[in-house]
Amino acid sequence: MTFPSELIPFFTPQGVAVIGASANPEKLGYGVIQNLLRSGYPGPIYPVNPKKDEVLGLKAYPDILSVPDPVDLAVIIIPAPAVPQAVQACGQRGVRAVAILSGGFAETGEAGQALQDAVLATAREFGIRLVGPNGVGVLNPHSGLNTTFIEEIPEPGSVAFLSQSGALGGALIDWARGQGLGLSYFASLGNAADLTETDFIRALHHDPHTHVIALYVESIHHGPEFMATVREVAGHTPVLALKAGVTEAGARAVASHTASLGGSDEAYGAAFRQAGAVRVQSVQELFETAMALAYRQPPKGPGVAVLTNAGGPAAVAEDALARQGLQAPEPSEATRQALRQALGEYPQLMNPIDMLGAASAPEYEAAARVLLQSDEYDAVLAILVPNTANDPEAVAAALARAAAQSDKPVYACYMGDVSVRAGRQRLHQHRIPTFDFPENAAMALANALRWHRIHESPPAAAPQPDLSAYEPLRQAIQDLARSGHRYLTEAALYPLLEQAGFPLPAWVAAYTQRAAQAFASNFPGLFAVKVLSPDILHKSDIKGVMLNVPADQVGKAYWEVQARVRRRAPKAGLQGALIQQMAPPGTEVIVGMRRDPVFGPVILFGGGGMYVEAWRDVAFGIAPLTEQDIRTMLQETVVGRLLLRGARGHGPGDVTALMALMQKVAALALAVPELAEFELNPVVVHPAGQGVTVVDARAVLAT
Repeated sequence: MTFPSELIPFFTPQGVAVIGASANPEKLGYGVIQNLLRSGYPGPIYPVNPKKDEVLGLKAYPDILSVPDPVDLAVIIIPAPAVPQAVQACGQRGVRAVAILSGGFAETGEAGQALQDAVLATAREFGIRLVGPNGVGVLNPHSGLNTTFIEEIPEPGSVAFLSQSGALGGALIDWARGQGLGLSYFASLGNAADLTETDFIRALHHDPHTHVIALYVESIHHGPEFMATVREVAGHTPVLALKAGVTEAGARAVASHTASLGGSDEAYGAAFRQAGAVRVQSVQELFETAMALAYRQPPKGPGVAVLTNAGGPAAVAEDALARQGLQAPEPSEATRQALRQALGEYPQLMNPIDMLGAASAPEYEAAARVLLQSDEYDAVLAILVPNTANDPEAVAAALARAAAQSDKPVYACYMGDVSVRAGRQRLHQHRIPTFDFPENAAMALANALRWHRIHESPPAAAPQPDLSAYEPLRQAIQDLARSGHRYLTEAALYPLLEQAGFPLPAWVAAYTQRAAQAFASNFPGLFAVKVLSPDILHKSDIKGVMLNVPADQVGKAYWEVQARVRRRAPKAGLQGALIQQMAPPGTEVIVGMRRDPVFGPVILFGGGGMYVEAWRDVAFGIAPLTEQDIRTMLQETVVGRLLLRGARGHGPGDVTALMALMQKVAALALAVPELAEFELNPVVVHPAGQGVTVVDARAVLAT
């Protein structure tokens, strides 16, 4: 496999120039040259410094134009104002790959952003690809490339790490080195003015050394492209994602339930899930999951055997496994008998398998072999608490021997510190994932299983819905926006939704009592009477809705609902009432949309009605949605699971009709970018085969 040609210099350059190289050990430009020498980079290294003849024994050059061939990667570490000129010089020299380590760009404000824009414009003029600015460079242990100023680098390995934080990247590289976890590649993306995490994920998919890709991101660039790339990669190479900044810096005023429930973190969660990335919640989880997947095949199912020499940690492990959706089934009589033959009668032969404090290395090995051979278990978690009767290093070797005879993973939890350090190092040498605490092991096991399921059933490519049917609706909404409309209530939306095929009950916008009464007299059943006002988006909040009104009471309700609102919102403009035939019984849900600046339309589904925000039984997806995306959203909510399976004498809901409605909302959101927010709440889902009914709708237009 080969890298994209434009990225080859960032992996295996023929020669590296360091613009800003320094002979002063206190300068970062010194550290970059030193690291290139230490890492054993085989190509020529060219320090560029107009004031020095040599740096660290290497001939120095006054500028990049003076550097001889071969050179195809330039590292820039000079004050920010001088960077545009340096990039231009690289272009004139024919260097087409540049890593900018300098800070002082977009991260500092408007002036820095303007400077970064100038650098990018120059790079594009010359066809240069950039990493950074405001990063710490790139590192490839397999080729000896180290353009960073990180002091030490890990051994070559199979985990690639992409980080938008250079400082965090440096800390984690040091941690990986201490743990014995090898890296295949590291890139500090910094501000990602040009090359982004997506470009490197695509490139690493072609790297024979990379078996796991770990991401630390603060924001994703070009959300749909990111999702499409991860979809292509994740079924073959695990992509682990840690998203920082999951809390909102401040609450903005929102105009619909969908917006208040669907912040940017929900969009990221939906995007990672749909694309096939395994999302993690901490730095430790990121690297421990990467270690688990790099060292061993993932478990193929949820059954875990816990092997221990201490009861308390085993109980903690069982709780942690259960919280992660894993199982610790009891051994069958055949497995229990095999354990008796291997261990004797004294251990506790249920699950956990407690071999008591004095458990020896041969006992760990014998028990692990039995459990790995059992069809009841997909993985073994071996816990060791150190004492004077055991040898952590010998136990590590024993577990490795047992694991070598099976394609099922063995995870180890060595609790403690000083007494087990050597044992942990031995486990790393044998590529047995090792953890300090049972909770960490359970989390890594669960994440590895999640990726196995992605591997077995990779996410389908995003569908390409036909949006032509929504063009008339888009034109109508554009006209409303041009006429000054910011919000669209039912009276404005219903005609458009009917035209697009949304399932609505019979309705009329009544501006006189006579019109309200006349409409009710033509239809059977009961009616909803809702105040009509351009100033009121949530009518129920101020008693602006009356339900189950008989036909002969609709005229009275017409005035009553307006009187209620006038008392609570005296300044609101009242236009009349919307009269709507009550929908048949069913389950109330919400289907909505909020437009995210990174990923586009975010579709919301959950329990609907007036308590939607209180219950927060919601799930999110990024449009366009596959059928599996929608089913996953249903499975993630209580109301969705009830509709899929039924409960307490109620059969399943019409999930087919609901899914069609959700697809329609997603297509509408893609077809009409002028919609900033869109909400159907409630939607009544009737029993299977009886369809769905949209009972209420509202929209917010983009400004």
